[in-house]
Order: sequence, then structure tokens, then C-alpha cells
Amino acid sequence: MAESAVDFLLQTLGSLVRQEASLLQGLRGNINEIQHELQSMRSFLKDADRRKRSDDDDDGVRTWVDQVREATYKVEDIIDTYMYQIVEQHTREGIMRRALYNPLLLPKHYYYKHQIATKLQAIKYEIHEISERRQRYGFHEEGQTSKMKNDDEDWQRSGEYLHFIPDEEIVGIDEYRDFLIRKLTDERPKRAVVAVVGMGGLGKTTLVTRVYDSPKVKNHFECHAWITVSQSYKVDDLMRNMIMELYESNKEAVPDGINKMEGGDLVKTVVNYLQNKRYVIVLDDVWETIDWNHIRVAFPNNQCGSRIMLTTRIRDVALSFEAENTLYLEPLRKDDAWLLFCNRAFSNKSCPPELQPYAKGIVQKCDGLPLAIVTIGALMLTKEKSSLEWMTVENSLTWQLSNNKKLGGMKNILLLSFEDLPYNLKYCFLYFGLFPEDCLIEERRLIRLWVADGFIVEREGHTLEDVAADYIKELTCRSMLQIIEHDFSLYRGVRMHDVLRELAISIGYEQNFCSMLDTKEEIWTNKARYLSMQNSIVNIQSSNTCHHRSLMLFQVEIPSLSLCSISSRYKLLRVLDLKGSSIESVPDELVELFNLRCLDLSHTNVEALPKSIGRLQNLQTLDIHETKIKILPKGVEKLKKLRHVLLPSGT
Repeated sequence: MAESAVDFLLQTLGSLVRQEASLLQGLRGNINEIQHELQSMRSFLKDADRRKRSDDDDDGVRTWVDQVREATYKVEDIIDTYMYQIVEQHTREGIMRRALYNPLLLPKHYYYKHQIATKLQAIKYEIHEISERRQRYGFHEEGQTSKMKNDDEDWQRSGEYLHFIPDEEIVGIDEYRDFLIRKLTDERPKRAVVAVVGMGGLGKTTLVTRVYDSPKVKNHFECHAWITVSQSYKVDDLMRNMIMELYESNKEAVPDGINKMEGGDLVKTVVNYLQNKRYVIVLDDVWETIDWNHIRVAFPNNQCGSRIMLTTRIRDVALSFEAENTLYLEPLRKDDAWLLFCNRAFSNKSCPPELQPYAKGIVQKCDGLPLAIVTIGALMLTKEKSSLEWMTVENSLTWQLSNNKKLGGMKNILLLSFEDLPYNLKYCFLYFGLFPEDCLIEERRLIRLWVADGFIVEREGHTLEDVAADYIKELTCRSMLQIIEHDFSLYRGVRMHDVLRELAISIGYEQNFCSMLDTKEEIWTNKARYLSMQNSIVNIQSSNTCHHRSLMLFQVEIPSLSLCSISSRYKLLRVLDLKGSSIESVPDELVELFNLRCLDLSHTNVEALPKSIGRLQNLQTLDIHETKIKILPKGVEKLKKLRHVLLPSGT
């Protein structure tokens, strides 16, 4: 995650240097040196982030990673604060337009520039010292570490929660199992690929294991092989494993010298063995769309009715394998989820009546995800069967996910999907931790928020909104989001599985990415960049921070005096989302939020916008639909960067 923070800052600095060159005269040297130092550290951060997750490592690695992340945040704060001060001074002196062309005309310009130069110099030395300390931990550059394979194996072993459930306790897979067995054993002579797609923890591997081990499948094929591909596979290793599996499954001696074979020799050995046989090969946990092109030559299309079955979290992988049949796994139905939980959480497989309200609350939060149900069920089996104990667990699932080692295996499996994301998509994923549980987010609203917060990387020939829409497609393709279509609406909704949302909250909190404050769980940190307040009465004056870039309110009562303090306490906000809050007026002080890019006042009783709203020169989105606003102030015409205006009917 520190790697993502560095990448995001490098992107931000690059854009800033291009767009605000005149205001940064004399500062480019320090900025360039910071960019170069961060760039050099970036190649070591993947290994550092990986080692930070290890229970075996000391606290030094964790501290180093945290220091890198916090240093990048400091740089962003310094730059944004400087830009805020300059524009504030322009406005105060009433010569903004002329000053933008010649900032040296401003009397305080030298003071601000000296101030930022001093801060940049200090943070530059701090980053350099952090970079020097990496040597004591022996971090590997990206691409050079060999331990990743071991990590994959460890995380695969953590998935054995599901593999070793007794058959009589497995629920909700009979239809899926029968479908796959039919597709594997039908009379089609052509070699065929069957794919099973679904998010991590849905039980893809468990399902395919039951199919693979079924007598009907075992008796139908002459030879069998199960290969776990993982993220860090090598084609030669995959072929060696396949050869050993094929020979050992038929109790034959593995060819001598297999460990010394490479490339074509390995493929030839596989082809020769399979050439005239009806075979079934399982490729479990495939991540890359290019895998099929690498290995398809090893699977002869011998018209014997052979089958290849794969599991993946990514839909495009199934497409790249040219799967003739693709099964998309869904979460368990409520009754099946309850039955599975009771099988794991109670020795007699029955929940006592006094625990049912809390047990059902826990199962509801698992949202039909078998991995979560089995893992948390096993945890609850060890807990005292008291209402207080169970209520505590139900109300602290996010904390449990972060701190309870018994849930570490589940978290590691889900982390695989997160760690595989590019840095900008990691931020987009974590952003869902700001929304309430079971929240259905309108797709176009989400896109506007991501654009405003700067998560979208420019792509030539495409609008930022188009790129953001592709991000949603990518997360959906990776089984990390669900698109909800409405027959009665033109708009699509986006939803994240509750357990993945809990993961987003957990990671976001650990990484000072987001804070969530509500009446149930007061997850709060002043160092976080993105903040949401939910289901509460909020006095914003009680918070004293300028680190936040987004402030989102959900069903919140907010006093007018508290709203007035936003401009002084949240100077660097990019997003202010007051949708559905109790506000009735917008204070004039709000226009001092120079950095603001998205202002959402929809579904409020606001009747007018500040006359000086034209001072929000960076505003991209103004959402005032479902308000009482009838007339727009003339200042709106000055909002040159405005991309989206959502108006009330009749305005």
C-alpha cells in the first residue's frame, strides 16, 4: 500500500509541475529531487509491503513502510497548502487574474515560497534518511525477490479452511457440482475448457475439488492432474508439476531428469503422455489472461473427449482460455449460509435461541461468502456461549478482521485480490470503505467522486470519466464489485460484498487512508486522507485536521455553526459530499475551499448557493438536484473547470 501512495504522489507531482509551472518557479529543484528519491524507493516497496504482512518480521519493517507512506502524505500536504495560500492571497488582494500570470507581483509570494522551500528541504532530507534505512532490512527490488512463491503457497494453505470441511457439512453446491460433472463427462469428442469464476472465498476450489474427486469423473478419464497456478507461476514449473501429477495419478514412475528439463522438452513430455488418452486437467487459481497462450500447446486436441477445468477470480481469464462453459459462482442463499455457520460454530450444529440474534447478525455480515462463514464460524466455536461475548464479536467485525489471528487466513486470501490491483485501482477499492454497509452506489456518482479525488490516470483519447468507467469494469471483472441493473431506472448501481468492504475498511484504517465515524463503531484517525460520517450528529468543530481530502456525510445531522468551520479546518478538501444531510443553508465561508472539486448538496433543503461560488476555481462537479434552489448565482459562470452540473427540476 505504501507503493500505491508513492505512485499516486508521483502522478500528482508530475501533473502539478506541468500545470502550475509558473507558481512553482524556484521550487522545481527540491520537487525533482523528491521525485527521484521516491522513484528509487518505489522498486523496493513491494517487497517491504509483503514483509510487513509477515508475522515473523520485526516491527522495524512495519515502521519503515509506514514512514514512507507518511512522508508521501506530507509532501502532498505541503504542496497543496502552498497552492491554497497563494490563491487565498490572490483573492484577498483582489488581483487574482493578473497575479496568475505574474505571481511575483504579490508581496507575500516570497514569504510563501520561502516557507514551502524550507518544508520541502526538510522533507527531502527525511525521505533520503528513510531511503538509506532500507539497506538494513535487505529489501529486494521488484522482480528480484524469490520469496513471493512461498507467500503464494502460504496463502493457498490458508484456503484449506474450506478444503477440509466434511462432505456432509458442505452446503449450497449440489447444483453447481452436477452441472460441472455433466459438462466434463458429456460425449463431445473435442477438447473443451470449463471455467469457474468468482470472488475469493466463494468456494471455487472446494467445488472443483468435489467434482474432480467424484467417482464419475475419476472413472470417465484415463489420467488426471491438478495444478495450482497462483500469481507467481513459471511455465517450466507448471509443466514439471503436471508431469509428476499425471504419472503419479496412474502410479507410474516419473521420468528421470525431469528437474533438469526446460521449455520444449517439458512440453513434449506432457504431449507424448496425453496424446492418445482422455484426460482431465484442473488449473486452479489462474490470474493472467496470457496463461493459455503459454501452455495450450501442451494439451493435445486428440478428439478423445478431454477436458480442462480452471478456476479464476477474473472473468477475462475465462474468456482468454476460450472456455465453452463458464460457471459464475454466487454467494450462498440465506438458508444455506445459516446452515453452514451452525455446522461450524456449534458442536451440536444447533444455535441456542438466546444467541440467534447475534449469530444471524454475524452471518448477515458474511453476506453469503463461504470462506467468511467457515472462518468466523470456527472462531465462534472457541468463544464462550454468552450473549455478551457474541454481541461483542458481531459489533466489532472490522476490528476482528484486523487483529484476530484466527481470521488471518481469510484476510490473506482476500488480500490476494487487493495486492494484484494496480495502485490507482487499490485507491478505488479502498474508497468503498467510506460508504455505509449494503450501500448501493449510483455508478455515475462514484465516477464523479473518483475523478474529483484524482484517482483516475489520464489516458490519451479518453475522458477521465471513460477511464473511471473502465476501472469499474476491471474491478467487476476481478469479482471485487457487483453491478446492479434496475429495470425501472436508467442508472446502474455498484455494490461491494460486505466482507470485501470490511477488508477495505480494515486496510484503509491501517494505512491512514480512510476513517469512518458512526454511532456503532467510531473508527477515527486524524491522519486519514478520506473521512465519512454516518448515522450521527456531528460537530465538525471537534475535529482539528487539515489532512482530509474528502468529507462525506450519510444521514448526518450537522449544526450550521459546525458547517461554517469546514473552510478553516478542512482547507484542502477535494470532495465535500453533504447529500441527504440536515443542512438548510450553505455558509459563504465554503467558497474558501480552493481545492474543492466536487460539491454535493443533493437531497437537502438548501435554498441558495453563495454568491461568490465563482471562487471555487477547481470545482468539477456541482450536484444540487433534489434541493430547493431555484436560481443559480452569476458566479457559476466563472467555474471554468466545471464538468458536471446536476440541477433541480425547474431550475
